[in-house]
Amino acid sequence: MKKNIIWIFAILLVSIITIPTSVFAQDLNLSGTTSETLKEAFDTEGITSYDLSNYSEVGNKVPIYLFRKNGCQNCKNFLTYIKDVLLPQYGDKFKVVSYELSGNASNFNLLNKVATFFNDSQTTYATPYVVVGDKTFSGAIYHNNEMRNEIESIIQSNTTYDVIDEMLNGNQNINNNKIFTDNGITLTSEALLNSKYTLKASAINLQNIILDNFNYLTAYDISMYDGMNIVPLNNGSFQIKIPISEKYNTYKVAYIKNNQIIETLNATYENGFVTFTTSHLSEYAIYGMNDPIINNDTVIEKNPNTLDGVEKNIITLILGTIILCSCTFLYKKLN
Repeated sequence: MKKNIIWIFAILLVSIITIPTSVFAQDLNLSGTTSETLKEAFDTEGITSYDLSNYSEVGNKVPIYLFRKNGCQNCKNFLTYIKDVLLPQYGDKFKVVSYELSGNASNFNLLNKVATFFNDSQTTYATPYVVVGDKTFSGAIYHNNEMRNEIESIIQSNTTYDVIDEMLNGNQNINNNKIFTDNGITLTSEALLNSKYTLKASAINLQNIILDNFNYLTAYDISMYDGMNIVPLNNGSFQIKIPISEKYNTYKVAYIKNNQIIETLNATYENGFVTFTTSHLSEYAIYGMNDPIINNDTVIEKNPNTLDGVEKNIITLILGTIILCSCTFLYKKLN
């Protein structure tokens, strides 16, 4: 009887632990929501003279989710900012999905879930509430240069991080979708990336590409994929760690394009890895060099210290003997 009670208790405990995840995965339901295109949002707010010739809501673009209310001046100002600034400069890089909140419980419920995902859930919101990539903005965005600059920086990064996709995939909270590994190589992104992305680091032979005074070590073609398609990650900040067994005093990483060195990057070595930071993914070659010591404008190659441990011990012994004999002589003379 006691064993049965223990088993029942264990089953109930496991059920309680697993319920929240399974419930959340089904919790986001977009069937009751109604969204607008950018054009529809413009027209609803009476915004005219917009140019959508360079704008498309198809393909991998930086997603902008706009939660707004009809008649909200800050919302209209944000749409005007899109028309006057974002469309002319970045119209081919982003896409807007607008959710009007007035009297629409499903849209407001979606706003609540998105805000909870970003850990800024509250009972009331300053509209517009805007999600660009993995960042949120709200209120008087039009008059805030810092927020506008950050929005434009995210768009220029070409990130395709999509919070709605993340939530539909069952993710409960904005998490560390920053670290990706392949072939022993680790990439850490400063910004969150889509959790569906995969890193591909393929070893390539670039030993014919010479970096003066350095020894060629290895090279990789490093790319991020969304399924079978390469994700163009540019203007970001990515730390890359590559395993290297050869030890040198200085390491350099060369960005290679069309079999030519386009740029060299400084790198550090620790615990068997060469680490460097770059703004984009591409082909990279690793080089190492043992530095000379510069002394009085004369180059002296590093050599092992000629005064080894045995010689030091002999000198110490001789000095110790001399001191001991001197002390003994003085002691006898004084007595």
